[in-house]
Amino acid sequence: MASVEGIPPRSQALELQAPLTGVLDALAVLPPTQKARRFRSRVGHRLASLARIAVFLVFLWVAGTADGPVSVVAGVLAFVLGAVLWFRSLLPRRFHAEGHPGDALDRRPELVRRVLLRLKTDLAPHTPVRLRFRPDPRPEGPGSSFYGMKLPRKVMPDVLDPWLTLETRLADGSHLRLSAVERRRNKVSAPGPNSFRRRTKVKEYDTLFLEARLRVKAKRHPALAGLSPDRAREAVRLPPGAKLQRLRITGEELRLRIRLEESWLPQVPRDAEAETSPAPDASRAVTMVLLSLYQMLHLARTPEAVRRRRSG
Repeated sequence: MASVEGIPPRSQALELQAPLTGVLDALAVLPPTQKARRFRSRVGHRLASLARIAVFLVFLWVAGTADGPVSVVAGVLAFVLGAVLWFRSLLPRRFHAEGHPGDALDRRPELVRRVLLRLKTDLAPHTPVRLRFRPDPRPEGPGSSFYGMKLPRKVMPDVLDPWLTLETRLADGSHLRLSAVERRRNKVSAPGPNSFRRRTKVKEYDTLFLEARLRVKAKRHPALAGLSPDRAREAVRLPPGAKLQRLRITGEELRLRIRLEESWLPQVPRDAEAETSPAPDASRAVTMVLLSLYQMLHLARTPEAVRRRRSG
C-alpha cells in the first residue's frame, strides 16, 4: 500500500512492482497521501516565514532592553535582518494560476489508473506491472500551478519533469513501456527598437509528452524492419488536442511519442463534443497510441500490393 512513509521525501515517487490489482490498490490511497504532503509543505512554508519575523522581533527586544555590547550587536543584527526581510518583500514572488488543472489531486493518478484498467484485458493473469510514479508536480515545475515571478534577461533552459514509467508484458508476449514527461518552457520576448512596448515579457507554458514503446520478437514480425515511416504514419490515429511528436521503427521495436498541452485531463466526459471539449483527453490519447502501434504491426504483415488492392 502507498502511504506518506512509503513515498521517499527526496524523490516524491511511488515505486513498486506488483500484479495489476496491487498497483490499483496503491493508486487508490494516493489522494489522502497527496493531501498530507501538500498540507505539510504549506505549514512548513508558513512556519519558516513566522520564524524569520520572530527572530527579527527578538533582536529588537534585546536591543531595547539589554545594555552594553549585547544591545549594539542585537541592534545591528535586527537592522540587517530587517533589511533582508524588506528586500525579500520587493522581490517577485510566486504566482498561483487559479483553476489550473495541476491543482487537482487525482490528475496524474487518475490517468495512470485509467490506462491500467484499459490494459487489463491485454495482460496475462498475475502479470507484474512495474511502476515508478510521482503523483504531484514539483513546486513551480512542469505541471504545477505555481510559477516563479522571475525577471530573466535571456531565454531560460527548459525544465523537464519525468513523472511516469510503466512497464509490463502483454498477453501476446510483447513488452510495453509507457512514459510521461512534462516540460516547462520559458519564452522571453524583448521589445524591439521600434516597439511601443518597453518591458520584457516572460511567458511560461507546459507540454506533456507521452511515449509508448512496444518491443516485439523480430522472428514473429520479420517485415517490421521494412515498414517505412510514411506508411506507418498512416496508422496513427490521435484524438483532438494530441499531436504526433516522434515515430521510430526498428526490427524489434516501435516507439511513438505524442504531445499534449498543459490543459490536459485524465478523461473528458463522453457527452463533451470534440469542438467544445475543455482539454485533451490523455487516457484516450494513450489508448489510441497503443491501437496505432498494433495497426503498424498489421501493416507490416500486409504487403503493399495487397493493401492497394483492398483499398481499391
